[in-house]
Amino acid sequence: MATTGRSRDGQGLFGRRGEPRSWELAAERGPDWLFVRLATGDTEPAEKVDLAEAIWGMIREHHANRVVLEFDRVDSIDEPVIGVIAEIGSRVRQEGGLIRACGLSQTDCERLERASASGVPHFSSRCEAVSPRGWCVGSCE
Repeated sequence: MATTGRSRDGQGLFGRRGEPRSWELAAERGPDWLFVRLATGDTEPAEKVDLAEAIWGMIREHHANRVVLEFDRVDSIDEPVIGVIAEIGSRVRQEGGLIRACGLSQTDCERLERASASGVPHFSSRCEAVSPRGWCVGSCE
């Protein structure tokens, strides 16, 4: 699914040159978790959709209550994307679910941690995010 990310207030989620970012989303179902991989797209998206709504739609479609957002194919995140992560985290928790993020760079991980409102712990990998030994919640190491 290709989308152009938009925040709730209508502002774009911008790339390096100031134009709206194109996002590619892919869902993979694991035994107990839904993995949502985000990647920045190279082409003009076919439709313009709110990024948070697109991710939430995937979560609902798969009837998932345990979600890992994967950012290993994203160069960097900005404040609007952190807002999307926080919004999705809040929705998942309101439904009684768990959410994790993985694959962020050290800089982006620190940005996410500074946005304490996100409440979404970050892990270095998908495996670490779903591991029962993942007691290093919130650690960038």
